[in-house]
Amino acid sequence: MFDPKNRIHWLAVIVIAIFLILILGVTSTASGQESPVRVTPADSDPGPCGEQPTYLPRDTEPRFEDLNALREYLVELQTVERPEIGGRTMLWACVSAVGTVNAVTVRNTSGDPILDSIALRVVATARYIPATNRDQATTVWIAQPIDFIPRAKAVDL
Repeated sequence: MFDPKNRIHWLAVIVIAIFLILILGVTSTASGQESPVRVTPADSDPGPCGEQPTYLPRDTEPRFEDLNALREYLVELQTVERPEIGGRTMLWACVSAVGTVNAVTVRNTSGDPILDSIALRVVATARYIPATNRDQATTVWIAQPIDFIPRAKAVDL
C-alpha cells in the first residue's frame, strides 16, 4: 500500500491537510463569534467614552440608582421572552458624569442572542449614580454583568 517512493507526496498531503484544518478551524471560530453590538441611547449626554472601552480613573464606581426597579424590569422582559433559559451576559457600559448610559456593548455573550438583547436594553435605559474622581462626577467605562435565572414553568394540578 505505502510506496516508499511516494513518501514525500504523502508527507505533503498530510501537511496540507493539517494546514487546512487549522485555517478552517480559526476561520469558523472567528466567524462564529457575534460582532459586538453597540447601543447608543438617544437621550444620553455627550461624554468622553471613545470608541473602545478603556480605563478612566475614578475613586468610586458607578452604581444603579434603583436596583430593585431594574431587577423587576429585567425579570419582566426575561419572563416574556426567554423564561426557560438562564445565563450571564457581560457588557461594557459607558456611564456618563450625569448617570446616563452613553454606550453599551456585549463583552461576553450568554450564548443566547435574545438574552443579550434584553441585557443591552436594560442597561441602556438604566440610571446610575455616577462614578467620582477626586470628588467630581466623571464618565467611565464599566464591566456590567447581567445574570438571567431560568423560571420554572407553573404546572396546574
